Amino acid sequence: MLENRELNTYMIYQEFDQSDRGYWFNFKQQKFLHNIDTFYYSVKLCNDFTADTHDRSVLQFRTRLRMLQAKMSYNDSIPFYVPGIGNMNLLNLSYGKYYNVCLECPEYFHVFMASQVPPGAGGRESVTCEIIVQIRSYMLWMYGVHGAFERSLSYIQGIVDMFDLQIAYIQENRIDYCWHSNYLSNPEKFFDIENFYKMRVDRYKGANYHTAKVGSESYEIDYVSLGNRGGKCFIRIYLKSKEVVEQGYKAFFFKLWLFHGLISRYDLYCYEKAYVRRSWPYMTIARLLFYIEYGQSEPMKESCRRFAEQYEKSGKVTDVMIRLAGQLTPPVHLITNVEYQTMRKGTKSYVLLPVKDNSAHGAARRVYDYLDNRPLIVDYLTRDIFRLVEPAGDSNKSRRNDCGFWRALRRCRLVDSPRLPDDLHMVRDYNRKLNKEAMKRRLLNSVVVYGFYDRGLNEDSVMKDCYNALLRMNDNDLMDALRYKRKKARQFNGNELPGITEPNMPQKYVLLDRESGVIYDDDSIDSLDIQDWS
Repeated sequence: MLENRELNTYMIYQEFDQSDRGYWFNFKQQKFLHNIDTFYYSVKLCNDFTADTHDRSVLQFRTRLRMLQAKMSYNDSIPFYVPGIGNMNLLNLSYGKYYNVCLECPEYFHVFMASQVPPGAGGRESVTCEIIVQIRSYMLWMYGVHGAFERSLSYIQGIVDMFDLQIAYIQENRIDYCWHSNYLSNPEKFFDIENFYKMRVDRYKGANYHTAKVGSESYEIDYVSLGNRGGKCFIRIYLKSKEVVEQGYKAFFFKLWLFHGLISRYDLYCYEKAYVRRSWPYMTIARLLFYIEYGQSEPMKESCRRFAEQYEKSGKVTDVMIRLAGQLTPPVHLITNVEYQTMRKGTKSYVLLPVKDNSAHGAARRVYDYLDNRPLIVDYLTRDIFRLVEPAGDSNKSRRNDCGFWRALRRCRLVDSPRLPDDLHMVRDYNRKLNKEAMKRRLLNSVVVYGFYDRGLNEDSVMKDCYNALLRMNDNDLMDALRYKRKKARQFNGNELPGITEPNMPQKYVLLDRESGVIYDDDSIDSLDIQDWS
């Protein structure tokens, strides 16, 4: 981590006064943030779901879902109302071999149901669970693992009651434990293959590495994994900040990292710029843009502008750009994620201690017992399954002390608390606004490319590209767009996209019919019949 004496070597830090330095560069050193990032659980029903069942409730379920699925086309979805609970979406999606029914609560979780399961060995009762629930990471980080589980379970109970089915038991299926950290300022050195093998204590045979090129002479290690994805425990250590930028989703992590001090406001500025572009190399350009906006040396700002323009033309980051960014601004704090992916084939053998009496939770007792044992499970994973020790010392590595990074990870608090209402509202708005900026950029890029397809290579203004794309639409285009909008609206969660609270920006542009002289504003456009646009 960069201390003040190191920051003082960068021009932007020298130019800032003490107040600006604190505002832009304050963060918490060697910080860890822990959570359960992925949570699958399975539900076993009392009803007979085998192929030759005579259970009336199961037959009713199959008939109802078959009728709904017949109305769906490829990659389609239709509303599915759960009485007393709320709306879900029925998706044309399957999971694994048997789970051919998928219900979605947008942005929160997916419910996969099997219309039939295989019989047990020797014709006995099937041991295959009929329902698997996948809770998405956003819900787990925003509402906590207990809150997310209980919300999803209310939908499962509603679906079960809807078809007069009965739950036998509920059990964990897959749980991923993760630690986000800014501890490592130089992951390349720490995870250098020779150094890493000196530190690791585990029973895995090898490790898989992925590296990425930085400029023409350097590289970064952005992914290390041990084990197999389908095994009892799969371990991966990777640059979480890079994943969020390049995948173009989960922008809420930026705000969470800022809340907890893992990154500074300067880091946030650079991450946001790169996120909108969905480009990790653009982080170098973001640092130059920061100096353009807040630096004081005009010659340096001019150099930054020239390089930013050069990038826009070539799409490449050069060594000279990297060196200039390194002279003007500090490197961005990287967020490393250490993740244990645990599967049911391993966790079913865990001996759970009776921390609390969870008998009142009925069929869900196993899940509550498992979550109560979380500190013991985490201690077991980070001590006995895989750990990192000092690279030198006792010839028997297992007797060495944990390295500083691992000691800090194991001391991290295991807190399962949802966001406070104000924080939740702030994260929702931030997530929406940043994704809006990213979508706007992709929209404009698509409009420009459409202009090339429509009119060949041209030097028309971007404004002309925009209104040309709009005016080329006919009634069929608009009807298709309307159908897509209705479909897409079901893929968003109304709780996460509340009404816009800030005042609407006044629109500077309107549509003008040159032949009739009619000006179409928002009200008149909304009142038009689709045929009027043809």
